[in-house]
Amino acid sequence: MKTAWARRGPAYILYDADLLANADAARFDAPGTRLAGGRGAVCVAHWDGLQVVVRHYRRGGLPARLVRDSYLWTGLHRSRAWREWHLLAAMYGAGLPVPRPVAARIVRRGLVWRADIATLLIPGARTLADVLARAPLEPARWHALGAVLRRFHTAGFCHADLNAQNVLADDEGRWWLVDFDRGRRRLPAPGWQQANLGRLRRSLDKHRAAAPGFHFGEEDWRALVAGYGAGG
Repeated sequence: MKTAWARRGPAYILYDADLLANADAARFDAPGTRLAGGRGAVCVAHWDGLQVVVRHYRRGGLPARLVRDSYLWTGLHRSRAWREWHLLAAMYGAGLPVPRPVAARIVRRGLVWRADIATLLIPGARTLADVLARAPLEPARWHALGAVLRRFHTAGFCHADLNAQNVLADDEGRWWLVDFDRGRRRLPAPGWQQANLGRLRRSLDKHRAAAPGFHFGEEDWRALVAGYGAGG
């Protein structure tokens, strides 16, 4: 991919010049099909023959009751959209299973900014939570997921919110990680790596507690951990 960026009025546009011919800020305002789930406004749109997932940055938790989608401007390179774009580009370039970044828009107005990011759609993708709500996974699939997580950790990429909604399975059964807002690259170390896995485990336990028919148990987790260890 070829990263480029341009200024369009109050908007800064990052884009993959191998996919898009120009930095058109208006693309982000085109109507799309809304997707369910997640904290932000997420939709699927068609840009220049591409199917893309567009996510608007929104706050979560208590701050969202006061300020929904604006953030204090502390510099372009410190904005969450700019940082997520470059993190995705690095992971994509390293051959890790993340959606390819297509474009990002950061709009500054005075002391605040708002932003959106667009990535290529993963065909047939469903969240891990959705998969397990419907049917159990074979041990080999859990093992494969553990190995994929280890690849990210070995390369030093830490997902800030690793949960059952941010792990996707595509229509060929391959695993992907999405939504790297606030993620970062770190020196590999057991402390943060195990904490990252623990976050996923708590998410799975939460889903199981909320829905007794949720297909997750100790044997599944052991298979994932075995895959993680084998990937080292």
